[in-house]
Amino acid sequence: MYSRIITVTVLAAAVATIGVQAQRGAAGRGATRSPITPHAYPLDDEHFLRWPLPAGEQAYGRIDGARVKQSVNEITAISRKSRDDGNQYWGRISGTKYDDMTEAWVESKFKEFGLQNVRRQYFDLPPQWFPTKWQVTATGGGKTLTLATARPTIRSAATPAAGLDVDAVWAGLGTEADFAGRNVTGKAVVIHSMPAPSVINHSANYLGAVKRAEDKGAAAVIIILGIPGNLATAMGSAAEKIPAFSLGNDDGIAVRDLIEHGGAKLRMSLAVETRSGLRDASVWGELPGSTDEDIVVMAHHDAYFEGALDNASGMATMVGLAEYFSKIPKEQRRRTLKFVTTSGHHNGSLGVKWMHDNKDTFLAKTALLLNCEHVSVTQTYYWGPNLRKSDTMDARRWWVYGSDKLADLALTAYRTFGVAVYHEMEPNASGDMGQASLDAPSVQMIESPAFYHTDQDTPAVVPAAGLEAVGRAYAKLIDQVNKIDRAQLIGKPAATSSAGGR
Repeated sequence: MYSRIITVTVLAAAVATIGVQAQRGAAGRGATRSPITPHAYPLDDEHFLRWPLPAGEQAYGRIDGARVKQSVNEITAISRKSRDDGNQYWGRISGTKYDDMTEAWVESKFKEFGLQNVRRQYFDLPPQWFPTKWQVTATGGGKTLTLATARPTIRSAATPAAGLDVDAVWAGLGTEADFAGRNVTGKAVVIHSMPAPSVINHSANYLGAVKRAEDKGAAAVIIILGIPGNLATAMGSAAEKIPAFSLGNDDGIAVRDLIEHGGAKLRMSLAVETRSGLRDASVWGELPGSTDEDIVVMAHHDAYFEGALDNASGMATMVGLAEYFSKIPKEQRRRTLKFVTTSGHHNGSLGVKWMHDNKDTFLAKTALLLNCEHVSVTQTYYWGPNLRKSDTMDARRWWVYGSDKLADLALTAYRTFGVAVYHEMEPNASGDMGQASLDAPSVQMIESPAFYHTDQDTPAVVPAAGLEAVGRAYAKLIDQVNKIDRAQLIGKPAATSSAGGR
């Protein structure tokens, strides 16, 4: 049983400078100095902390963060085309032509690197919820605000064709105490939700605020996600029959200000389609080994917005590993390496469900199932009304299903290349691997920070240094796994629960 608590310590040092510039003028030597002001300087990829290659690990230097980051840029460009083509609901959405373009990109990379048996495995999608057009405005005190960050929560009900024009009522965090004395029947309930740290977990959901508003007769719900700035989000909510929208913090403050100064009316419209007959595909490529066992390296490809962290970062890492191992002769690869970008993550993880449903055959000789998901994101700090960025990466949540030996190999690889992880292992494998995580020895890292499922999940928040570190750590892990027998990898951690989550 894997029950030890292993602390991974990452040492880093950063130097901050504050510039004081002398004013130059005719007086020359006698010029006065300006007040001290913070020196604004952009932190680009080249400024992020990097872990030097340790002695004896030079081979992994072939995995270069800048090259992996280029893949992130190419993948997110597909999402931006979706936006630029005029789609309000945009991204690499399952079943759309942009999803197909992403699959074609992966195919081309696998073929470029000489992978064999490159193919698409198609799955029929269940009927899909598609919001096609929406708008939310707020009016009060002689002003009308168009709320640019308003976005329907996932699977929200549509408004009537004529839209809704209703009074707004502030309900704080949406607890029972917040609703006390308020008549919300037929009104738009505005709720402030505390991120913990993002749409992956926020107070409107875990306090039951949205369902409470619906049960009390609200006509609609507006959820302000309290992340500093003005982020548009792809947020889930518990509303079943009424329209629900998420709103960026700045837009939310503006609505609250109208309510505080005489009240506000919200005008909203939302058209929704249900699309049937769509399909999505997992894309496979293989590097044959010298035995009948295999290692499966996976990364899902659908995304809301640009999806740079979620999950262009994982796809780029997976493709980078395919390129790295394609340069190693077959006779030096003990096990066949199967690379796959899995389909339908936001629609039931169809590609992984297939693996689980066929575990007795497909995963019968799998020595490792390795998931690449949300692998590199800029570390941020809440600082008053601001979200401040740093020059390093967030620690990752981590998971190992297997023996103590496998856990030791994974944590040693992370430590070797400076990959920070949480102190405790996760109780389940969140993310795309969840359904198959107990069907074979499995490993993943994943992090879902403030930018998760927002329009700020752009390449700018995915540091090349983090892509490089994770790619090198995963490559080393694969090499180390290939040195030991499958029987030594099998086992389970001390505490597991039903797999799932994000």
